[in-house]
Formats: sequence, C-alpha cells, structure tokens
Amino acid sequence: MAKPAPKSQDAYLHDMLEAGRLIQGYMAGVTFDEFWNNSEKRDAVALRISVLGESALRIDKAAEAALPAVPFKSIRGMRNRIAHDYGAVDFKIVWSVTQHEITPLIAALEAYFKGRSTR
Repeated sequence: MAKPAPKSQDAYLHDMLEAGRLIQGYMAGVTFDEFWNNSEKRDAVALRISVLGESALRIDKAAEAALPAVPFKSIRGMRNRIAHDYGAVDFKIVWSVTQHEITPLIAALEAYFKGRSTR
C-alpha cells in the first residue's frame, strides 16, 4: 500500500484551528467547577489540546515565523504533559488555557488564513 502524501503546513495549522474552535465550543459558559466535575469534558478538552500539540510538532520554522503570536513551544509542552503524564495533569492550568489562550490562538490562526486567501 502506498504511503499517503504528507500534509501541508496549512493543513496542520487548520487542524490546530479546528481543535481550538472545538475547545472553545466545549468550554462556552462552563465554570471551573462544572469542568472539574465533568470527566467527559475534561477528557475532550485534553484530547483537543493533544491534537493542537501534535499538529504544532509538525510545524516548520518558516510557518512558525509567520505566526509569532502562536506559542508553539508552549502548545507542544502542554501536549507532552497530557500525553506522557496524564495522571498528573493540572486541570487548573488546562482550565486557564481554555479561558485565556484559546481565543487569541484562534484569532491568530484565522488572521493567518484570511491573509493567505487574499493573496
């Protein structure tokens, strides 16, 4: 069986945008207590943060330079914590990320794609 063609940088960035939007949707109007007491929501958010990190691992230096507002290193680090140390994940930090980091991430990625479509 032939190996599938590698994904483009834009495809990985789009995966990050989709994961961010899903996290934003999962967390809309959700308090920390609701998040903490809902294991399915915590699992869903953790999975999507992992997807963000997996895609960020595949972003090259040129694409990273085009998106200086995106904290690729932090995204990769969060993914590593979730993927390799799940029992010790600090969901207060995850909560904070969902409340303070996801919206700017989405805005940066949307601006990037908007700029690409006008070229």
